[in-house]
Amino acid sequence: MMGDALAALAALLILPTVYFGPRALVLALVSMTACAAFDILACLIFRHTFGSGDPSALVTGLTIALLLPVNAPYWLPALAGAFAILVVKMPLGFTGRNLFNPAAAGVAFVTVCQPDLVFLYANPTAGWLDLANEITVVLGASPGSALLEGLKPSIMPHDLLWGVYPGPMGCTAALVIGAGALFLLARRTIRWEPLAFFLLTTALVAALFPRIYCTALTSVKYELLTGSLLFCAVFLLGDPVTSPRTITGRCAFGVLAGALLMGMRHAGAYEQTACFAVLIANAFSPVLDRAVIAVRRKGVRLP
Repeated sequence: MMGDALAALAALLILPTVYFGPRALVLALVSMTACAAFDILACLIFRHTFGSGDPSALVTGLTIALLLPVNAPYWLPALAGAFAILVVKMPLGFTGRNLFNPAAAGVAFVTVCQPDLVFLYANPTAGWLDLANEITVVLGASPGSALLEGLKPSIMPHDLLWGVYPGPMGCTAALVIGAGALFLLARRTIRWEPLAFFLLTTALVAALFPRIYCTALTSVKYELLTGSLLFCAVFLLGDPVTSPRTITGRCAFGVLAGALLMGMRHAGAYEQTACFAVLIANAFSPVLDRAVIAVRRKGVRLP
């Protein structure tokens, strides 16, 4: 499962590398190395066995890097990885028994601590970036910031599909994320219920309550194809470890996460809130399973 996720995430590095140069690869490598080092450290602290057969720390590190700007300082994904591994993953269940998704928690942590860096995006049309830590780049306004201010983003539809606009490094190319979702679903690495019901809920809310003055279809297009929504739906919500075990619970889990995300987009202070919605939904995951089991005991047949 982790190998499939790592392969799908690695595919998302191709376009950022084309647009921004090798800095995208270096940032991902720094994040993965930091998470692997913190994973070994945590195993020593908590006296837990570790080995080369567990790539979960690499998946966490790569996920964190893809959720951050390519021009982020190298210490930022390392800080997110430290929080993800040492505070969330190891104390709260180790690999395969996590209550919260570690990568979502790490990105949420640095978002609260350093929002000015998390939402500072380089423009992909400005050319390759310098490998130096302190860099001067041509910045661009992301669609999320425009929607947050009630403005319509000025982006062509094909740019939305190929990620030619400022945003998180691995979250802008909708076509590549969709291909990764199909791969993971075919391999049964992720569950389809949270993904489907999450997207249906967000699309419904976007159509009924648009944040900008436009048609319902245009609102759905910008809400679903910009920011980290699609990425988090596939790589965070679809995680079988932090989602409910029952089918009905997973459906409700997707609806809850979608409603939380859209509520935060309407009333929140940040332009990207998917990680926060995922974490809150994670907290309700066991509650949803217990509710389904309680209903079953009363004679109601639920999957």
